Amino acid sequence: MPDNTAQRIRFGRILSIAFGLLCVGLGINGLLGGFSLGSLHIPPRWDPAVVTFPVALRAECWFFLAYAVLLFLPWRRIENRKVWGWLFALLCLASVLFAFTMICEVMAKNYIAQNAHVKAKIPVFQAVLLFLGLGQIPVELFSRKPELLD
Repeated sequence: MPDNTAQRIRFGRILSIAFGLLCVGLGINGLLGGFSLGSLHIPPRWDPAVVTFPVALRAECWFFLAYAVLLFLPWRRIENRKVWGWLFALLCLASVLFAFTMICEVMAKNYIAQNAHVKAKIPVFQAVLLFLGLGQIPVELFSRKPELLD
Protein backbone atom coordinates (compact mmCIF):
# COMPACT_ATOMS: atom_id res chain seq x y z
CA MET A 1 0.00 0.00 0.00
CA PRO A 2 1.41 3.42 -0.92
CA ASP A 3 2.26 5.79 1.93
CA ASN A 4 -0.23 8.31 0.57
CA THR A 5 -3.09 5.81 0.87
CA ALA A 6 -2.05 4.74 4.36
CA GLN A 7 -1.86 8.38 5.43
CA ARG A 8 -5.36 9.06 4.10
CA ILE A 9 -6.73 6.01 5.91
CA ARG A 10 -5.15 7.19 9.18
CA PHE A 11 -6.62 10.66 8.61
CA GLY A 12 -10.05 9.12 8.02
CA ARG A 13 -9.73 7.17 11.26
CA ILE A 14 -8.78 10.34 13.16
CA LEU A 15 -11.89 12.03 11.73
CA SER A 16 -13.96 9.03 12.86
CA ILE A 17 -12.68 9.41 16.41
CA ALA A 18 -13.39 13.16 16.31
CA PHE A 19 -16.90 12.46 15.02
CA GLY A 20 -17.36 9.93 17.82
CA LEU A 21 -16.35 12.57 20.36
CA LEU A 22 -18.89 14.94 18.83
CA CYS A 23 -21.57 12.26 19.16
CA VAL A 24 -20.63 11.76 22.82
CA GLY A 25 -20.86 15.51 23.38
CA LEU A 26 -24.26 15.72 21.65
CA GLY A 27 -25.57 12.76 23.63
CA ILE A 28 -24.39 14.03 27.00
CA ASN A 29 -25.60 17.56 26.25
CA GLY A 30 -29.04 16.23 25.40
CA LEU A 31 -29.24 13.97 28.44
CA LEU A 32 -28.20 16.78 30.78
CA GLY A 33 -30.46 19.34 29.11
CA GLY A 34 -27.49 21.57 28.35
CA PHE A 35 -24.65 22.51 30.64
CA SER A 36 -22.59 25.46 31.74
CA LEU A 37 -18.85 25.88 32.08
CA GLY A 38 -18.35 29.15 33.90
CA SER A 39 -19.84 31.88 31.74
CA LEU A 40 -20.15 29.53 28.74
CA HIS A 41 -23.64 28.02 28.49
CA ILE A 42 -24.34 25.31 25.93
CA PRO A 43 -28.11 24.88 25.56
CA PRO A 44 -29.72 21.62 24.47
CA ARG A 45 -30.30 21.20 20.74
CA TRP A 46 -34.06 21.12 21.28
CA ASP A 47 -35.94 23.78 23.26
CA PRO A 48 -37.83 21.93 26.04
CA ALA A 49 -40.60 24.54 25.89
CA VAL A 50 -41.32 23.67 22.26
CA VAL A 51 -40.59 19.95 22.08
CA THR A 52 -42.96 17.86 24.14
CA PHE A 53 -41.71 14.32 23.47
CA PRO A 54 -38.76 13.88 25.86
CA VAL A 55 -38.71 10.08 25.57
CA ALA A 56 -37.78 10.30 21.88
CA LEU A 57 -35.10 12.89 22.63
CA ARG A 58 -33.59 10.72 25.36
CA ALA A 59 -33.60 7.74 22.98
CA GLU A 60 -31.80 9.86 20.40
CA CYS A 61 -29.17 10.86 22.98
CA TRP A 62 -28.59 7.23 24.02
CA PHE A 63 -28.35 6.28 20.35
CA PHE A 64 -25.65 8.95 19.83
CA LEU A 65 -23.67 7.46 22.71
CA ALA A 66 -24.04 3.89 21.40
CA TYR A 67 -23.04 5.03 17.92
CA ALA A 68 -19.93 6.68 19.35
CA VAL A 69 -18.98 3.38 21.02
CA LEU A 70 -19.12 1.72 17.59
CA LEU A 71 -16.89 4.45 16.16
CA PHE A 72 -14.35 3.99 18.94
CA LEU A 73 -13.90 0.26 18.28
CA PRO A 74 -10.37 -0.69 17.16
CA TRP A 75 -11.54 -1.86 13.74
CA ARG A 76 -8.11 -2.80 12.38
CA ARG A 77 -7.25 -4.90 15.43
CA ILE A 78 -10.35 -7.11 15.36
CA GLU A 79 -8.80 -10.35 14.12
CA ASN A 80 -11.81 -12.64 13.95
CA ARG A 81 -13.36 -12.14 10.51
CA LYS A 82 -16.81 -13.23 11.63
CA VAL A 83 -16.85 -10.80 14.58
CA TRP A 84 -15.58 -8.02 12.33
CA GLY A 85 -18.29 -8.81 9.77
CA TRP A 86 -21.07 -8.67 12.36
CA LEU A 87 -19.73 -5.46 13.88
CA PHE A 88 -19.33 -3.90 10.44
CA ALA A 89 -22.92 -4.82 9.56
CA LEU A 90 -24.01 -3.22 12.84
CA LEU A 91 -21.99 -0.10 11.97
CA CYS A 92 -23.65 0.06 8.54
CA LEU A 93 -27.10 -0.26 10.09
CA ALA A 94 -26.29 2.32 12.79
CA SER A 95 -24.89 4.75 10.20
CA VAL A 96 -28.02 4.51 8.08
CA LEU A 97 -30.16 4.91 11.22
CA PHE A 98 -28.06 7.94 12.17
CA ALA A 99 -28.72 9.48 8.74
CA PHE A 100 -32.43 8.73 9.13
CA THR A 101 -32.37 10.41 12.54
CA MET A 102 -30.86 13.55 11.02
CA ILE A 103 -33.51 13.61 8.28
CA CYS A 104 -36.27 13.21 10.87
CA GLU A 105 -34.74 16.01 12.92
CA VAL A 106 -34.82 18.36 9.94
CA MET A 107 -38.43 17.43 9.22
CA ALA A 108 -39.39 18.00 12.87
CA LYS A 109 -37.68 21.39 12.98
CA ASN A 110 -39.44 22.40 9.76
CA TYR A 111 -42.77 21.31 11.23
CA ILE A 112 -42.14 23.30 14.42
CA ALA A 113 -41.13 26.38 12.41
CA GLN A 114 -44.19 26.05 10.18
CA ASN A 115 -46.49 25.88 13.21
CA ALA A 116 -44.81 28.98 14.64
CA HIS A 117 -45.29 30.74 11.26
CA VAL A 118 -41.57 31.37 10.84
CA LYS A 119 -39.13 30.24 8.22
CA ALA A 120 -37.02 27.23 9.21
CA LYS A 121 -33.26 27.60 9.34
CA ILE A 122 -31.15 25.87 6.71
CA PRO A 123 -30.18 22.45 8.17
CA VAL A 124 -26.42 22.77 7.64
CA PHE A 125 -25.44 21.07 10.90
CA GLN A 126 -27.73 18.09 10.29
CA ALA A 127 -26.49 17.78 6.71
CA VAL A 128 -22.87 17.69 7.85
CA LEU A 129 -23.69 15.10 10.51
CA LEU A 130 -25.62 13.03 7.96
CA PHE A 131 -22.66 12.84 5.58
CA LEU A 132 -20.19 12.21 8.41
CA GLY A 133 -22.38 9.35 9.61
CA LEU A 134 -22.64 7.75 6.18
CA GLY A 135 -18.92 8.33 5.61
CA GLN A 136 -18.03 5.98 8.47
CA ILE A 137 -18.90 2.93 6.37
CA PRO A 138 -16.15 3.35 3.73
CA VAL A 139 -13.66 4.67 6.29
CA GLU A 140 -13.87 1.52 8.41
CA LEU A 141 -14.11 -0.79 5.41
CA PHE A 142 -10.98 0.61 3.77
CA SER A 143 -9.07 0.85 7.03
CA ARG A 144 -9.60 -2.92 7.39
CA LYS A 145 -9.20 -3.81 3.70
CA PRO A 146 -7.06 -1.14 2.02
CA GLU A 147 -6.46 -3.41 -0.99
CA LEU A 148 -10.04 -2.66 -2.10
CA LEU A 149 -8.94 0.91 -2.88
CA ASP A 150 -6.75 -0.21 -5.79
